[in-house]
Amino acid sequence: VGNNPDRQNIYSCALGLYNSRIVKLINKKHQLKCSVIIDELPTIIFGDWKPDSNGTKQQGSVLFGFQDFSQLRRDYGDKESKVIENTVGNIFSGQVVSETAKTLSDRFGKVLQKRQSMTINRNDKSTSISTQMDSLIPPSKYLT
Repeated sequence: VGNNPDRQNIYSCALGLYNSRIVKLINKKHQLKCSVIIDELPTIIFGDWKPDSNGTKQQGSVLFGFQDFSQLRRDYGDKESKVIENTVGNIFSGQVVSETAKTLSDRFGKVLQKRQSMTINRNDKSTSISTQMDSLIPPSKYLT
């Protein structure tokens, strides 16, 4: 729906009403736990509702699906997309490239890695151990 301008214009009012009703149901106190799954997030604009925080206040969870952070920035703008990126708790990622791979690698942080090297020659054998801070998941791992 979001990728087809003709359908977007036709269905936008109905989808807006549907989304609004879901939000009102979720944001009531003493409701059962629930989850909202939003695939292709960049194609949906929510207006005043902040799906990443409002649902969790009422014991709900929100799952966003999108292809790349660049889609989010394009459709939500830099400021709003950063808020969404920074408030997400768990990330499931497949293959990504470029800036998104670097962002995910930075997000998972670094870990102290031990390295051991051994030098062998005719008369002697020596071992050296060193430590270095490396990315827990390097950007290149997202490419495979």
